[in-house]
Amino acid sequence: MTRVATGIPGFDDLIEGGFIENDVLLLIGGPGAGKSTFGAQYLHEGIVNYNEPGVYVTFEETPARIMRNMWRYGWDLERLIKENKLRIIRAEPIAYGRYIEKNKDPNSNKETDDTTIETILRQIYSSLQEIGAKRLFIDSITSLKISPDPVNVRHIILEFFKNVENFDCTTLITSEVSKDHEHFSVEEYLAEGVICLQVYRIAGERIRSIEILKMRGVKHDEVLRPYVMTEQGILVYSSQSVIGKEADVFSKDMFNLRGKADDI
Repeated sequence: MTRVATGIPGFDDLIEGGFIENDVLLLIGGPGAGKSTFGAQYLHEGIVNYNEPGVYVTFEETPARIMRNMWRYGWDLERLIKENKLRIIRAEPIAYGRYIEKNKDPNSNKETDDTTIETILRQIYSSLQEIGAKRLFIDSITSLKISPDPVNVRHIILEFFKNVENFDCTTLITSEVSKDHEHFSVEEYLAEGVICLQVYRIAGERIRSIEILKMRGVKHDEVLRPYVMTEQGILVYSSQSVIGKEADVFSKDMFNLRGKADDI
């Protein structure tokens, strides 16, 4: 199986060197966990270090704001766009829906939703073809889950994943972490792998941990590993744990981490 290295320091050590090529992976976490940074870093490193063009699909932020925010890590996304190595496209499900003829049945939005998703998928596929992209980052599908009908939401996500799987790209999709820890979201079952970014606050300090919940076909790490946001992006401490060895409590000493990639 061909591996796709993310290029994120320390992370690939947790998944035997990288994602399986053309898999669809899910990245979940709450606000501020670093999901967008993780995905942008995955695309940037793919272009710069592995010559693999990428497409960034945003459902929420504008492309201009994304490029501005990623400058803080030294990533010149605008230059990569001009070199036809990167595309950033804004897909707006709500905006599309305004121009789609409403279903004849006022009690059902199924046809309308299908048409909206089809329009978005065509836009994504067109961008992938333009630059021969091998990496795709979609941030985030939470915007596709605005329907009050859970059955309708499930249908939308199923259709979306089914189509993305045929794009011949190694795809990373983000979603907000479920507030109900006893129930998994449908996308967690559909994805080949699920990565969880978590942020805790202990003794006045913000503590970040990354966990591989599943990764089909890969012998993956099962320990909560600390990660930090550096000036160069996300850095994962793959040989350290956020849990103390003698008790299921957070080891505060593990979070005074200010090392470099060589310290992993």
